[in-house]
Amino acid sequence: MRAKSVRTRTLWLLPVALSVLGLICWQEIVRVNHAPDCTRVHIVFLVPMRQADVEAKLHLIPEQPEIVPEYESHWANPCTLVVELREPDRLRGQEITVRINRAASRIPLLKKSVTASTRRPVRPALYRVNPVTPSMGPVEILFNTPLAPDSVPGNIMITLNDRPVEGRLQPRRIQAGDSLLEDRSVWLFSPGEQLPQDTDLEVLIRGWIKSAGGLALGGEVRRTVRTAPRLEVLGTKPPDGASGVDLHPEIQVEFSQPLSWGWMEIEGVRGRFDVWANQIQFTPLEPLMPDREFTVRSRAVSRSGEPVHLDFSFRTLPLGDKIWVAVDLEGEHNVTVYRGSEVVRVFKASGGKVTSPTPLGTYFLYSRGYTFWNARLQEGAHYWVRFSGPYLVHSVPFDASGKLKQEEMEKLGQAASHGCIRLALEDARWFFHHVPNGTMIVIYNQH
Repeated sequence: MRAKSVRTRTLWLLPVALSVLGLICWQEIVRVNHAPDCTRVHIVFLVPMRQADVEAKLHLIPEQPEIVPEYESHWANPCTLVVELREPDRLRGQEITVRINRAASRIPLLKKSVTASTRRPVRPALYRVNPVTPSMGPVEILFNTPLAPDSVPGNIMITLNDRPVEGRLQPRRIQAGDSLLEDRSVWLFSPGEQLPQDTDLEVLIRGWIKSAGGLALGGEVRRTVRTAPRLEVLGTKPPDGASGVDLHPEIQVEFSQPLSWGWMEIEGVRGRFDVWANQIQFTPLEPLMPDREFTVRSRAVSRSGEPVHLDFSFRTLPLGDKIWVAVDLEGEHNVTVYRGSEVVRVFKASGGKVTSPTPLGTYFLYSRGYTFWNARLQEGAHYWVRFSGPYLVHSVPFDASGKLKQEEMEKLGQAASHGCIRLALEDARWFFHHVPNGTMIVIYNQH
């Protein structure tokens, strides 16, 4: 009797289990309607859904990730969600996937997922051809909708003086995460060889070309584009072949047009280059050695895509075995005394603070003295050597009692002065006696 009761209950539960399994496995009904102003995707669920959860988990995945259509959603009834897609004029007719992942239904523990794709049938039209193109291409041709790739060969042509230009035509490729996708609404024509600069080309699009939705253009389209003018070098600083160039020069190249990109280097020299408007400037991060030839390599691309390569050289000032001085005010401040290209002495120093900076540039020492006193600052210094107006190389300051300020001694190697260059007392004495008036001093900062 008991066994029969268990069997009866098992048979009764079987239809219920099959019904629940059917609810889980049932594929939702998707209907698509292309209205004049939008595309409507109707998703019909088998069971009532938790509407807020469905809408939170609704995602659009367009064929071109960079152009996402606008959308609105509303519920026609507790089981039917309507998603209205509106594509921009720039790109219509791309494949759009509507995805809902594990949205909650009103039946406990039952979740539903939907994936549906649609493509609006759009007649292709030329959206834009860039009016200026680099002489090495590519010619960029934009359509209002993705094209069917097999309809493109032979139906897009570039001509020069009514003759076809040999080259390669392919869709633009875009990086999307780790994937490389084709944007079939943008087609790039790369000529097989460089085209004449500042010359008209004709873009011919035949009517047999088709959109990915299967509609044909229907009529021939012609557009004129012009190759970009040559990018000229107007001048270099210093001029090519110059001699006697300063040991810490600003090196510049000026071009005939604004630049979109530029680069410059000097072999074996650390430096920083900057690009603005129609110029590239290179600033060495330390002085160049005297009486040496340096080669500058520069590359640039105009805003219209024309490249130019430029190499030029110059020779720095010859100093023989004369003494000269380099003052580095970047990081740990130091003073280096050279004889020609050989280092004689290196001293830890303090340059000016941010509020009272040391002037940068190339100067020549021209007067000196054993001691001075500044009544306004109530401090003085020993062994001063002037390089520009009130700016001196001198010892760490002393106070009114004549005692060197210990706290200022401890600041050697960092910015601490009112603009002068401070040295330890013994270093200032050596500098005073061994570096004569007329000596060149180069003061620089990597920034």
